[in-house]
Amino acid sequence: MKRIAALSLAFLLLFGLASCGKTPLGRENPETAEESTAAPTLPPTEPPETEPPPDPALLFPPFVQPGLLKLSGGGSVPVELLSAESGVSYRIRYPSGSEATVAWDLIEPLAPDVPALPSPTAEQVIEYLKTELGDPLPAWVFFVDLSRLTVTAVENGEVLRVMPCSVGDAGHPTPRGRYETDYKTEFMGKEGVYLCRWGVHYYGGYLLHSVLYTWRGDEILDGELSARISHGCVRLSPEDSRRIYETAPLGAVVLVN
Repeated sequence: MKRIAALSLAFLLLFGLASCGKTPLGRENPETAEESTAAPTLPPTEPPETEPPPDPALLFPPFVQPGLLKLSGGGSVPVELLSAESGVSYRIRYPSGSEATVAWDLIEPLAPDVPALPSPTAEQVIEYLKTELGDPLPAWVFFVDLSRLTVTAVENGEVLRVMPCSVGDAGHPTPRGRYETDYKTEFMGKEGVYLCRWGVHYYGGYLLHSVLYTWRGDEILDGELSARISHGCVRLSPEDSRRIYETAPLGAVVLVN
C-alpha cells in the first residue's frame, strides 16, 4: 500500500514538472504573442519617377510658310516661302534645303499648318532663347513667335512682357532669323493711304511698329492683332509699339521663329 502511494506521488510530481512553462488552453504566451502581432518589414519604396523637362525645340518649332513653285513644263513642287518683295519676287527654300529667289508670279502661297501649342512659361521661353542666342542672353531681346503670334520682351534675362502681334500673311511671310535693331522712325506708311507709328527697324523692309492709322494719324484704320495680315512687318498695339520705341535701345536682338 505504501508502495502504491509512493508511486502515485512520484507520478504527480513528474506531471507537474512537465506542465511548467505551458499556458492554459486558449491563451498565448505573452512573448510569442508580441512576436506574432509585430508588423511585417516592407521593402524600401523607390522615389517616384519625375518626367524630364520638355524639349524647348518641341515647344518652339520653326514656323513654316508653305507654297507651290509652278514649273514651266506644268505641275508644281512644294517649297517654303522665306520672304517676299511684294509683286516682284519670293525667296524660297526647296525640300533639299537649297534656297533661291524666283519671280513673284511663279509662287502660289498656301495656308500654313500651325500646330496647337501650349502657352510656355517664362522659364521655358528663357531656356529656349538661351539655346538660340547663348547664355547669358543679350541685354535686350524681342522674341517674335510666329506660331503663337506674340512678341516677348526680355531684359537682362527676365521676361518683361508678352504682347499680341500680327505678322505677314501667306503671300508676304515674316522672315525667320536673328536680327538687331538699327534705327527708329516715329512715322511711316503709304502716302494718302495709311500711317504706322513708332517703328523699330531690324531687317530689310521689316519693322516692329504699330497697327495701321489713317494717313492723318488721328484714327486707327486697322487695329487687328493676333492675325496674319501684314506685308511681313510685325504689328503691335499702339501702347506696346510706343513702349518699345521709347525704351528699347538700338542693337536689341530680334529673334523671329
